[in-house]
Amino acid sequence: MRNERAKALLTRLADLRMQVAQDGEMLYQRWQEDITRDVFHDSARNLAHYLALRRHDLQELQWELIPLGLSSLGRLEARVMPTIDSVVSSCALIAGAEDPVHYPPEEEFTRGERVLERKSESILGPEPRDRYTRIMVTLPTEAARDPQIVHDLVERGMEIARINCSHDDEEAWTAMIAHVRAASERCGRPCRVSMEIPGPKVRIDRVLSSVRKARVFTGDRVLLTGKKRMCLPRGIGVAISCSYEEMVDYVAVGEAVIIDDGHIETVVEEKVEDGVVLRVTRVVSERGVLLRPEKGINFPGIDYKIPLLSLRDEEILDFICQHADIIGCSFVRDSSDVQLLRRAINQRLEKPDTLPVIIKIETLESMRILPEILVASASHAPTAVMIARGDLAVEVGYARLSEYQEEILWICEAAHVPVIWATQVVETLVKTGIPTRAEVSDVTLAAKSECIMLNKGPHINEAVTFVGDILSKFEKHVYKKTAILRRLSIASETFDKLN
Repeated sequence: MRNERAKALLTRLADLRMQVAQDGEMLYQRWQEDITRDVFHDSARNLAHYLALRRHDLQELQWELIPLGLSSLGRLEARVMPTIDSVVSSCALIAGAEDPVHYPPEEEFTRGERVLERKSESILGPEPRDRYTRIMVTLPTEAARDPQIVHDLVERGMEIARINCSHDDEEAWTAMIAHVRAASERCGRPCRVSMEIPGPKVRIDRVLSSVRKARVFTGDRVLLTGKKRMCLPRGIGVAISCSYEEMVDYVAVGEAVIIDDGHIETVVEEKVEDGVVLRVTRVVSERGVLLRPEKGINFPGIDYKIPLLSLRDEEILDFICQHADIIGCSFVRDSSDVQLLRRAINQRLEKPDTLPVIIKIETLESMRILPEILVASASHAPTAVMIARGDLAVEVGYARLSEYQEEILWICEAAHVPVIWATQVVETLVKTGIPTRAEVSDVTLAAKSECIMLNKGPHINEAVTFVGDILSKFEKHVYKKTAILRRLSIASETFDKLN
């Protein structure tokens, strides 16, 4: 009976394998001519095979593989064809049939992981001593004035210092970078500098309030305007100006406008001469949320196209290309944005395509064409991806965020592209010094990535130590999605009680 099941399954597996090989090779051939980095060819082919495989619904097949003691194909992202070939060969052995493929050599199973490890090291720096997931920290403005802040972060385990160029200026950035280099040398710990250009992110430019602090609550009305000169209409206590004036013209009555990574949810109530009136429908705190300049504004219902690089971004690039180890870019939406960014960077480099880039995925648009974006970038320059969960959650909805972030992890691993897990990681701990239980679980989920990003806050030092400690312990049990079957103390203690 088992033999007959295996024979029937072998036929289906062989057909699936042939289809994946053909479709994957066809997709890879479309990409091949544009790939200038030799190291990316194998990665691109593996990604093509992964996408070809995931066109099929494999749920039923997976459950049929398990009783035969075969891999369920649930952990093949980095090595698609070797995994499929091994399953086909093993199934043929069980069925007593001729093997339609050759069992792959041992080195084929680890090649993808080795490639990903090398790429992670070349972009994000050496793997830490006691964990494989790096820690990135967004430096506060104070880090420019106080070198001890940077020294403490490096000493506690920061491997990458992130400078958000939406804030501060070149003088401050120069000081921060000098402090990072000095702290790295003193502590004997490598620490890279990542600088992020703002990109086409819409932000609050200015805030006008009838009271000293512009704190809003559910039910409040807020004027959103594109004008530099603002006034408060009757019955409205707060007005905010938008960094992109034209955005105000695009929104219609009834559409959602999300502020500060979802901390404030609003709906357009009416259009007025100076802009639109927003009705606050939800805030994250009963004590209200403070509206402040530079906080993000999202328009999830609007398909708009703002140029990737502003004049200010172009100016910033001059500085970044001279001083940064890595460059990050927000709101990359498609391959044309990638090409524009690449040209802008290469104009400022002696050797083109040598500066690693971090592509932030934070819109539904970019999520849907992620493979295209990865190929466009990684074909030419060392590339990592940041899952910007704040903006992404606003775009796709909180209910689907976990699904989408998992898909990003799968696709990036298939392309052997390192991933940075970002936005609101242990946010409560960073702000208050006390983590929530959900935040602890979030860190263990983030261990599937190659790097975790923490934002600035009064308790960032404790957060770095805390996250590093969790990772060093958890990674002894799990590597990405693979359980590491170390001796389990609970199991030992259970049997000890019998003696």
